[in-house]
Amino acid sequence: MGTLGTTHIKAILPLPLYWKGRGDKRRQLLLSTNTWLPMHYTQRNNIKQNYHEIVKEWCEQLPKFKTLKPHYTLYFNNKRKKDVDNYTAPLHKFLMDAMVEYGVIADDNYEYVTGFCSNFGGIEDENYAVVELVGEYEED
Repeated sequence: MGTLGTTHIKAILPLPLYWKGRGDKRRQLLLSTNTWLPMHYTQRNNIKQNYHEIVKEWCEQLPKFKTLKPHYTLYFNNKRKKDVDNYTAPLHKFLMDAMVEYGVIADDNYEYVTGFCSNFGGIEDENYAVVELVGEYEED
């Protein structure tokens, strides 16, 4: 068994999106808790699986964490006021589930994910999150 090391990893990741409408009216929108919860479970799962594919390459480069505390800083592409919690929840849920799926953490319960925090970062040209992973990992 190796020793524990600590790390601080930072990345820029897109915020989860979903498609709405048909034909010429079809558009991609930013996913929030308010739009995600009322969706049919198959649509919710499809959105989550699509996000797993988006973050797969990044997750596969991460060390195997023993404990983890993610910090999210969200940036939006317009000045419309938003409830940061509503946009952090799907991001956090999808990202932690992807990290379990790709073997970065053993589980996403409180024994492994000891907490998280989110902040509003500002208005930019794109919707994205700066994700900082702070935690312990097992060194070889």
